[in-house]
Amino acid sequence: MKIYILIQILLSATLSFAQDQNATRACFSIESLLGPIKVQSSGPQFEAGATGAWNLANAQLRPACIVFPLETSDVQVAMKAIFQSNARYAVQAGGHSAMEGWNNLQGGVLILFSQMNNISESYNQETDTISVEPGLTRGNKCNGAFCSVETGLLLGGGISFLSPAHGFGADNIKSLDVVLVDGTLVVATVDDEYADLFRALKGGGNRYGIYPNSSVDAVINATAHYVQTVEGPSAVLLVSLVNAIVSEEITPIAQVELFYNVTDTNLTTLPSSIFGELLSIPASTSNITRLSYLEVLNTIPAGNNSGSGETFGAEVFSSAEDIQMYHDARAHWDNFTQAVAGTGAYFFTSLISTPIPSSQIEAGRARGGNAIDAPLGGYVALNLGEQLTLGVAQPPAEADEAKLLFLNQLHRSPGFPFFMNECDKRQNVYETYGEKKKLLTCY
Repeated sequence: MKIYILIQILLSATLSFAQDQNATRACFSIESLLGPIKVQSSGPQFEAGATGAWNLANAQLRPACIVFPLETSDVQVAMKAIFQSNARYAVQAGGHSAMEGWNNLQGGVLILFSQMNNISESYNQETDTISVEPGLTRGNKCNGAFCSVETGLLLGGGISFLSPAHGFGADNIKSLDVVLVDGTLVVATVDDEYADLFRALKGGGNRYGIYPNSSVDAVINATAHYVQTVEGPSAVLLVSLVNAIVSEEITPIAQVELFYNVTDTNLTTLPSSIFGELLSIPASTSNITRLSYLEVLNTIPAGNNSGSGETFGAEVFSSAEDIQMYHDARAHWDNFTQAVAGTGAYFFTSLISTPIPSSQIEAGRARGGNAIDAPLGGYVALNLGEQLTLGVAQPPAEADEAKLLFLNQLHRSPGFPFFMNECDKRQNVYETYGEKKKLLTCY
């Protein structure tokens, strides 16, 4: 799979007059080479691009100019000018990131791939590949499933409903067209001269039921048992615990999504050996039916509204951990929710569990592996997410301190990686990667 990306150098977020001048110089240079349609500092398209990030915190940042490349050469021109001007820059594809400053910036150059959203129309059977451009989002191909999610999903690792059988999304990348910071275009693959870069970029940057609060403990127990025992590639589990906040009142909800990929068209029930404990929990709403993969994607509501701020945090438990760790995490999460409910800044908090079985790691290794380099044994990736109320971009200072305390109270399993795309900006993601030392040598 070909993906156009940029190597993004993380520079200081502190603005200065010199930096603003550098950005102005870069914008003028790029516009003189690419023209005012591809490079804009005002107007409707600029405003839509500057405010289009999924996270309101990023949508409020205002770049000096936005580059709308239509082809690879446009990216090369922009990067060379940015490099020569020593200007700060950011890159945005679909814009689905909760990390502040990750896909937009104040006063610098924003490269926005909204116009490069094509996908090859034909599947190449000989190479088992398709080619996609960086601005392609799920929204281009489906109606739901967080439609602003895009190719950054793959570069950050990528967890999907196919992962247990085929590994992380990054494991399925065959080649990357990479524009380096000096404007040079290279193709990175597993066995060419940019193999170290290719490796680093691979991860380096429903069945449906809603359960009442009385069954949350049972859901946690069943989730832990699933992580400890299920290893096959056909089963997928996603468990979302949500604390909805309305007028300081907290309403807990548990949403469990079970998937089982089979070719037996006569199968009408889910295997009890895998899902029996979860299915035995009384559900206020449930639905078991046969779905196509596209229908599975569309069972998840669209999440591309950018009218409020989002914050994330990550944790990980290995399959060998005691169930009590799951209950401790839930207790700390409940305490955090209670601490911030009175601020009026939160719509909900969530604690989402995604099991990563050994079959997923093995499938990835069979495709050459990735920079995450997760160990075998199985684990669960925890996403600690919060959505702020409409119009609120940043949590209050006391709520942010409560979030940091919450993260520090959790106990992670050493040797297992965080999921980059769902981390807090204060968490050291690369420190948890198996190939941290190799990443440090790739620059």
